[in-house]
Amino acid sequence: MTVVEAPIVRAAEPGDETLLFALFCEDKAAQLAAVGLGQAQIQMLIEMQYRGRTMTYSAAYPDAMELMIVGPDSAAVGHMLLDRNPDRWRIVDIAVLAAHRGRGLGTRVLQDCKRQAAAAGAAIELQVEPYNPARRLYERLGFRATEEDVMNVKMVWDGAN
Repeated sequence: MTVVEAPIVRAAEPGDETLLFALFCEDKAAQLAAVGLGQAQIQMLIEMQYRGRTMTYSAAYPDAMELMIVGPDSAAVGHMLLDRNPDRWRIVDIAVLAAHRGRGLGTRVLQDCKRQAAAAGAAIELQVEPYNPARRLYERLGFRATEEDVMNVKMVWDGAN
C-alpha cells in the first residue's frame, strides 16, 4: 500500500462535475443492479437521484464548500462537501474514487480538516451508514458515534477524543 504524503484539497470548479457524478455513480450503480434493473433504468434513476441530492444539499447547506481531493498526479480523485459554522463543521459528503482508496487520501484529508476545526474551536460531525467501511476510518481518527439506527450512524469529533 502506498501512502500519499500530502493530498491537495482545492475548491471545486465547473469542470469537476463529471467526477462528482462518477463518484455518485460508483456505489449507486452496484446497489441498483442488485435489484435486477436494466442498464437504461439504472442510468435514469442514478441521474434523477444525483440531481435530487444536489438540490437537497444546496437547499440544506447553502454555504457549504465543495472541495476536490487531488491525488499525487494532480488529478482530482475525490471530493468533500463541508459546511462550516463557528462551533460545528459538518462533513456532508466525502468520497474517493474506488481505484484510489486505501492510499491514505481520506485519512490525510480528514486529519487536515480536524486540525483546521481545532484551530477554529469547532467540532466536526458526519453521518455514515452502519455497514460502510469508512466507519472504521472515522473511529480510528477519533470520531465517536452519538446516535445509531439501522440506516445511519451520527458521529462527532470534538477535539477531546
